[in-house]
Amino acid sequence: MHSYSSGGTGRAIGRGVTAIAAALMLAACSTDKLTQVETPDQITPEQANSPTGAAALRASALGNFSNWYAGDNAGNGIGLNIASGLLTDEMLSARGGTEPMDSRAVNDAVFPASSVWGLFGQANTQIIRAIKAVSQYAPDGPTKVTQIAELYMLQGFTYILAGEAYCNGVPVNTSVDDAKPQTTVVTNAQLFDMAIANFDTALTTAAATDTKIINAALVGKARALVDNNDYAAAAALLAPVTDDFVYNALFSATTIVNDVYDWMYATPNFGPSDKEGINGLDYVSSGDPRIKVDATKTRPGQDGTPIWVQQMFITGNAPVPLATGIEARLIEAEAALKAGDATTWLAKLNEARATGLGGTLAPLADPGTDAARVDLLFRERAFWMYFTSHRIGDLRRLVRQYGRDSESVWPTGAYFKGGAYGPDQNLPPAQAEKNNPGYTGCVDRNA
Repeated sequence: MHSYSSGGTGRAIGRGVTAIAAALMLAACSTDKLTQVETPDQITPEQANSPTGAAALRASALGNFSNWYAGDNAGNGIGLNIASGLLTDEMLSARGGTEPMDSRAVNDAVFPASSVWGLFGQANTQIIRAIKAVSQYAPDGPTKVTQIAELYMLQGFTYILAGEAYCNGVPVNTSVDDAKPQTTVVTNAQLFDMAIANFDTALTTAAATDTKIINAALVGKARALVDNNDYAAAAALLAPVTDDFVYNALFSATTIVNDVYDWMYATPNFGPSDKEGINGLDYVSSGDPRIKVDATKTRPGQDGTPIWVQQMFITGNAPVPLATGIEARLIEAEAALKAGDATTWLAKLNEARATGLGGTLAPLADPGTDAARVDLLFRERAFWMYFTSHRIGDLRRLVRQYGRDSESVWPTGAYFKGGAYGPDQNLPPAQAEKNNPGYTGCVDRNA
């Protein structure tokens, strides 16, 4: 059963509603799968126009968001967590045919690029539908307020994840009318602005007691502001977010499974990377306790590539953090560094180390130069937020906002399976999206 968790306590959805939601999710709008939808699996708009239908649409929206972020619906694909990890220095290919994404030469016509994009469209569309249905048909009261606020907050994260991972100029459904769908091509910056607007709505909608949703929206809004190069405004939001705050996306052992578990632990399709392509971080060889990988032995991947075994997520229903207090401290640290305040920067990094993992990490020392401080900041971000779809946005920001050359940031040089790494720094929508008359391709592939 799929549910969501805020700081360890989730709101479960009843089995009957979940069954309806599963049918809805399979029938969600996708430009390359519309002809495959079978009418018996759908809930028509007329059926959805009721309290029960609104509950089903909400359940479907939660499921679609989870699938887009870090899920695998019954073995039918991967979420963004693996796609972004594979393009960056977090993961490596051990499955034939996935080398283009791993080597920064993404082929938008083949797996996984051909499948993960559709999950964004499904998540976006279903959240729009759910907000409309819950607003109109759910019984008035505190539960309705909480549900609407949470949906707006998740919509914000949907846009952040797309803006950080995808090229400039992607088509987004902006219509609440299924009879008149509207596609708007938006840039990364516009996606971040859309995220901020949704977080603002979540914050004004939520009740004062909805602290988990409020904190998640504050961290999400701050993340989007950082993506848009507004560090001071981002840091100013985060004082209410405590160090121990966590908003988890939950998964299921049988339906929407944690994709890192399914594709890296249960089946060896991908493996953890270590010092990938000259610039990659030493995730495994560092021995850092935040990186849970068994480095004592390897096993053969699907194509025979020897890989270490990740132990970050070792069950299908393992939760994946979406927003945390640790990230809040890291954003505050980066804002301080941008403002030239190295003392506060270091204090915030060490505050995270003193509270996360039970305070088992030793405090850091100031490396003494601005460049080294940036290196240390982004290393801390990579290790704290390993396998949570943050690394791709961070590598792009190092190029876009810090002026670093892409080949000093991304994996580069000779690719371990032959050939060389390509130039890609983001993902393009699936090739099938070009069937959409409102979209002709990325505006640019810049960081």
